[in-house]
Amino acid sequence: MDSLFHFVFPIIAALAARVHIKHPIRNILIAAFVALALDLDHFIGVGLERALFHNIFITILIPGIFLVYAFSLKKKYYLKGFAVLLLIFLSSHLILDVFTEPGVALFYPIIDNYYAADFTISIPLYQSQFATEGLLVSSIGMCILIFFVIIILPCLVLDEIIEIMEKKHEGFRKVVKDLIR
Repeated sequence: MDSLFHFVFPIIAALAARVHIKHPIRNILIAAFVALALDLDHFIGVGLERALFHNIFITILIPGIFLVYAFSLKKKYYLKGFAVLLLIFLSSHLILDVFTEPGVALFYPIIDNYYAADFTISIPLYQSQFATEGLLVSSIGMCILIFFVIIILPCLVLDEIIEIMEKKHEGFRKVVKDLIR
């Protein structure tokens, strides 16, 4: 996927899911800019395209650490929403780029292998003078379907995700307090 797609579509998805009603629109825009920033590795150097920032360590662990920090603050609801949005937007960027060539180096810098998925489905066309096969599903079409599943659906239930994570965090906090005593 191109950089514009990674910026515009998460914003459209969040707005369509009405995230902006309970969460500041600036959080949506900042999360989209950060998701766009993953594409900076396209410009850094030979051999680092879709590797330096397009890996699970950047797209999952860094937002994960931010999630833990955000949920350690009791009253900062907008920060919790931003942390979840950031995780959704960054992980979607990574997953969507798996469906475009050359794929992504998911485990860079530990493993340099690129991983790509091709979900092109076509059927043979008989007695056609124009084509020998018809395209039913392309990788781009599959990307958009997956985008719907991993962006729009979590955005629709963003507040429920925050509520569940707050409950889990309270339980974790109690366990840590008991261990310290």
